[in-house]
Amino acid sequence: MALFVLFIGVLTSCGDDFLNPKPTTALEDDEVFTSLTNAKAAMIGAYDQLSSYSFDGLYLPIMSDLTGEDVMLNSEKNYNWFVSVYQLNVLPNYQYASRPWSAGYKIIYDANKIIVGAQQLPDATEEEINSLVAEAKVMRAYTMLKMVEVFAPAYAADPDAPGILLITKPLQYDAPDVGRSSVRDVYEQIIADLTYAANTLDTGNEPGFFGKKAAQAVLARAYLDMQEWENARDWAKLAYEGMELMNLGEMLNGFYRSNSETIFSLAYTPEDNNVYLSIPSFYWPVYGYSSMRANDKFVEKFDSNDFRSRFFSKIDWIDPDNWLIFKFQHNQSVGNAERISIRAAEMYLIEAECEAELGNWKKAQDALYVIQNRAHPGIEKSTNTGQELIDEILLERRKELFGEGFRWNDIKRRNLPFMREGDHWVKLDFGPGDEDYYRLTFPIPQRELDANNALDEGDQNNGY
Repeated sequence: MALFVLFIGVLTSCGDDFLNPKPTTALEDDEVFTSLTNAKAAMIGAYDQLSSYSFDGLYLPIMSDLTGEDVMLNSEKNYNWFVSVYQLNVLPNYQYASRPWSAGYKIIYDANKIIVGAQQLPDATEEEINSLVAEAKVMRAYTMLKMVEVFAPAYAADPDAPGILLITKPLQYDAPDVGRSSVRDVYEQIIADLTYAANTLDTGNEPGFFGKKAAQAVLARAYLDMQEWENARDWAKLAYEGMELMNLGEMLNGFYRSNSETIFSLAYTPEDNNVYLSIPSFYWPVYGYSSMRANDKFVEKFDSNDFRSRFFSKIDWIDPDNWLIFKFQHNQSVGNAERISIRAAEMYLIEAECEAELGNWKKAQDALYVIQNRAHPGIEKSTNTGQELIDEILLERRKELFGEGFRWNDIKRRNLPFMREGDHWVKLDFGPGDEDYYRLTFPIPQRELDANNALDEGDQNNGY
């Protein structure tokens, strides 16, 4: 870990360009890639970057639910964290755009260095080199997918729209700047990386690392965005194959550590996330910021016999007016937990959605029932078909995955209307054809536009 920090360093470069780093404390490649042990240490460092609060440790998952209708910020005692996100008013110079952007390209740069540098390892077998490259490619694809979902229009809306900056090699500080590639080209790279990894990595699955099942699961997510229903279904089924869903006790235990259905998780510590900049700090009703609440109209969607309804409670001495959320607990101390990023339940829901879109009603009902029956034992299997079944599946995604960072992209990828009702203190109501729909795509950070000679103000996303 320390070696990797010295090697990659903090992104610093001329013009503050995010893509072409010249670390002031960097080691040369011939010092880092002298052994497989050092290269694996570099990979651990990349995971540490991925779990940082600026990227997947806090910002992206929490913003992905606040940019929705099911959870919200407490209108009081929110400490001014994520207020502009909840208001759908993030501007190009705001940290909520610039920090995930710079953190994402830091991770991509690290992955690119490993992909290239692994080829020169003197003490690694071909199999070990290929495995390390495949793991780094999952890291790169996972990061690119997160970024294109945030900073570009949805694939299904316009695959030829400007996407993100497609960087597949470790650019140095004096390399030519790079412009935006199309959304289609970005997804093609993501699919290529993940397909290579899924066909290269072994069958082992350690939740804290990108293994074969993680590659399969992220492929399912990418194909779901693209509405390639058969591919998304097939990869989702491979990803959950042989896994058992967590039991009800585990489900209600606080989502702070891996369990039987965890495909990938991010471990973070108070040191990684500045103690309070973590998911449980914002969600758990005591200790930390504790500012996340459930919308009353969302809570009403849960049957009283649905065990997931137990995630919500009103407690007078904490907040008598709003629904508290008890889904994400600390592990003994504030900011210490695992964030379960990919789990088998999501894969069943992807399968159900795809089968419904393909007109395979019974198969869709069966996959949906796996999730519904776990949360609500004894519930009758759905008999819906057509759009009613699709709507039921999308509602089940909301119930099962709330707080885990999906709602924003689900609205975008399905081109759904955005409407907040009930006790939201910022109410919004707009549809795909309305002017405000641009708010569901974040702006390219102003710092990137200023520093990157391949971009100008015309490369900014619509609405900004």
